[in-house]
Amino acid sequence: MKQYKNYVFDLYGTLVDIKADEKDKTFWEKISELYSHFGVDYTKSEIEKTYKEYVKEEEEKLVEKNGSPYPEIELERVFIRLFTEGKNKHNTKIKIPDLDSWAVSMAAFFRVESREYIKPYKDTIDTLKELKRRGVRIYLLSNAQKCFTQAEMEITGVEPYLDDIFLSSDYEIKKPDPRFLQELIKKHGLRKEETVMVGNDTISDIGIAEAVGIDSILINTFKYSNEYIKKTCKKEPVVINTLKELLD
Repeated sequence: MKQYKNYVFDLYGTLVDIKADEKDKTFWEKISELYSHFGVDYTKSEIEKTYKEYVKEEEEKLVEKNGSPYPEIELERVFIRLFTEGKNKHNTKIKIPDLDSWAVSMAAFFRVESREYIKPYKDTIDTLKELKRRGVRIYLLSNAQKCFTQAEMEITGVEPYLDDIFLSSDYEIKKPDPRFLQELIKKHGLRKEETVMVGNDTISDIGIAEAVGIDSILINTFKYSNEYIKKTCKKEPVVINTLKELLD
């Protein structure tokens, strides 16, 4: 395995394993109950439908703003809109002094309720620790919401090993838009021949590396077939099954 000076990792499905389900009707019932607690009444089907409508609308606004076909909104705006634009309101003595802070708390509740589990893969921490021992730079480039992911990096123990963190919600674009990775490369003055992208998705992770012109390594946690990899990648990447193979 070729060794690099700079490793750019994806997070979910690469460094950490997560299972979350936003389709479960019980989940949306809990979200509707929480909004009712603050004076805005939705049925579980109403809040799910409205949430998706607002996400789509916010994405369309962002496309108009930055021209990217891969927009990444801040979900806090959606949670605020669900509160301020809710049609069925009732009086409550519970006051919200700061909508922005409240939206962050709503996002945390939303994520925790939808998440069944999150944990680092077996070899993640040992691999990151060894890479740091070897003196390489480790960066994170993830399609993720900061309101979800900041806590999850801490929970899984990966954050201390990262030299910098690039989350798509902070940049309003996401992989495979090459500008997202180019921001990281430019900020840290990375040489492309010394840099590799490591991820589990052939479209977003391998695709963005191809677009920018750096090497890529696919960790095959999705169990892609060789045919699928060849079909979806312009240049066939190095394929590994476990992170510890990076150290060989």
